[in-house]
Amino acid sequence: MHSWYDGSQCCRLVKEVCKRPAQKRMTSKLKKTTDLVKTEGVGVALRYITSYLGFKLLGTRLLSVEDICYQQWRSKNAFTAQELEAMRAEVTRFTYQPLISVVMPVFDVEPALLCSAVSSIEKQVYPNWEVCIADDCSTRADTKSKLERLASAAGRIKVRYLSRNAGIAGATNAAIELAEGEFIALLDHDDELSPDALFEVAKLLNAHPDTDMVYSDEDKLDERGRHVEAFLKPEWSPELLWSNMYTCHLGVYRKSIIDQIRGLRAGFDGAQDYDFVLRFTEHTGRIRHIPKILYHWRRATGSTSVVYGTSFGGKSAAEASMKALEDALKRREITGTVERGLFDGSFRVRPVLPADAFASVIIPTRDNVNHLRTCVESVRQKTSSRNYEIVIIDNQSVEEETKRYLGSLGGDSRIRIIQHDAEFNFSAMNNHAAQGARSNVLVFLNNDTEVIEPGWLEAMLELIQIPGVGVVGAKLLYPDDTIQHAGIVLWHCGTAGHLHSRLPRDEHGYFGMADSIRNCSAVTAACMMVRRDVFESLGGFDTSYRTSYQDVDLCLRAQEADWRVVFTPFALLYHHESVSTGRRTSEQEEQLFRKRWETKVPADRYYNPNFPPNRLDFRLKQ
Repeated sequence: MHSWYDGSQCCRLVKEVCKRPAQKRMTSKLKKTTDLVKTEGVGVALRYITSYLGFKLLGTRLLSVEDICYQQWRSKNAFTAQELEAMRAEVTRFTYQPLISVVMPVFDVEPALLCSAVSSIEKQVYPNWEVCIADDCSTRADTKSKLERLASAAGRIKVRYLSRNAGIAGATNAAIELAEGEFIALLDHDDELSPDALFEVAKLLNAHPDTDMVYSDEDKLDERGRHVEAFLKPEWSPELLWSNMYTCHLGVYRKSIIDQIRGLRAGFDGAQDYDFVLRFTEHTGRIRHIPKILYHWRRATGSTSVVYGTSFGGKSAAEASMKALEDALKRREITGTVERGLFDGSFRVRPVLPADAFASVIIPTRDNVNHLRTCVESVRQKTSSRNYEIVIIDNQSVEEETKRYLGSLGGDSRIRIIQHDAEFNFSAMNNHAAQGARSNVLVFLNNDTEVIEPGWLEAMLELIQIPGVGVVGAKLLYPDDTIQHAGIVLWHCGTAGHLHSRLPRDEHGYFGMADSIRNCSAVTAACMMVRRDVFESLGGFDTSYRTSYQDVDLCLRAQEADWRVVFTPFALLYHHESVSTGRRTSEQEEQLFRKRWETKVPADRYYNPNFPPNRLDFRLKQ
């Protein structure tokens, strides 16, 4: 996995600050320190200052605020001896104790790092494991010597020596051939497992024995052995996997499916695990996530995380990833192309639109003609696709300028105006317009939005035709070019919060989430595309929600009916937010929403439970 939020951003900020005049630099530093004290406390602020001074004076690695918060969190949540003993006692009560084969390809690794990797397995709370190692024709005598000692010292460690170099995919397959376990856990030769890693996997398998794939959260070990770059992942997100190899470590897979797909494939160096998971997940949907950091990926010169991780955004690894995605499209019989994403290590899958692709863009309005005009004209002038109609649903506009503008649109055959002569009800208005729309794809667009990216409509249409996708949302910006909407998360900072709110437009967000096509619990109807058959089968927007929550409610009902909700950063618009009616939230509607959904959906599966409910900035619970 790649460090998209990490210290590289922090280093860029420091360099920018250092270019400023001394007085401005001091003001900036004081403000940042004050802000840190307010949001994270004195301890985090002092550690950041210490790290900054080390970076400036000694050239040491600059820790990001996220890393400092994570290290503080780790120290507060470290296992006690009593907790580990309680886990061992719990294992004895497991009715299902599958053998887990930890597979490790080895090539010229530093012996001390190899020992650390194997030692992390030997320290596992869960006892039913074996280690299967394939040495990929190492040239280092000390590596081979260490492997021989490991194999002779422990009966549960199997070592196979290849006669010629087979590459990481071939060596992994050779190690898998040694495995007798029902499940395979992949471990790189210089990485480490947390002591509870296999315990947590076995615990999940006892609760859900039909599971075929398990993945966990992860962090990295820097050059000094410090835990950094904690990646807290969402639940299974098939569209996010098309954007990048997010599941990564720890990955545990049912061996019978590995045998069925014939393991890893050669020819995908730098992306062999990505290709493997893409193929594996085509054979099962029984995929579960453990929201705990069970894997520590080493960041050191020559380590796997550098060779196969950081270089993932480099030319050869990126090309291998794109080839893996192109092959996945062919296997799934989807005609499309694959492009680089918005940041290194990310990708964009673009299904080809059918010739008859067409969308009905529904714009509800009441007066405020200046914003309506901006919205409509931006769609007409900036949308690269011409395969759309605009349906304006007018709710009792009274201003003469508004009436004149609506009248002037009569000459455009792609625009129709429908009157809604009833009390304001956002849900009812959109339902009324949807009934008269001509397309099998509906786009609900607020009248206070403005198109930025010409390909916004195609970007949404490409995703809505993917099997299983029922709703697609756009990336919306405030007029000051900060993010207003990049997906909605439930039960954080209230009932429904906007992730990455106020993040600058050119920043990618937490591990690239603001700039990745991904699954989420809900998207805003300020710009929402819905399959017509899905919309109608759900009965449209629930008119009990007159002003708010109807979009989130619709998304949750769609997921209840097994449709996926997807966010795309490639549909980019401005949102001036509720200009016609004023920004409204109804306490009564919020209570209705909570009554309906709080028990059914107690947590947001696409926002890691380790993030606190009172924040939306991807900082850990302290």
